[in-house]
Amino acid sequence: MAELGNEEVSARIVQIYFKEIARLGYKRTLTLDETINAYYYVLSKLGNKKVLLEEIKQKVIRDERELASETKEEAIPSVTETFTPTTEIIK
Repeated sequence: MAELGNEEVSARIVQIYFKEIARLGYKRTLTLDETINAYYYVLSKLGNKKVLLEEIKQKVIRDERELASETKEEAIPSVTETFTPTTEIIK
């Protein structure tokens, strides 16, 4: 199955969006400007997806490097206090 381009995905999302608006009765008519604005809004969101995914990828790589060099003591801090159970009820 071929991957759809952002333009095709955007057009399909806008189509579904406006079908739902019409089905639910929010609007009876749509202007050309509303349709075009919705299309470009979705298209811009899809375009930003690539940038966001790259930022996330870099953060994951950085975190993996930090975790790989982390010692056992850093990962699991030791507890120096001892717990003494008590029967006293705190109110």
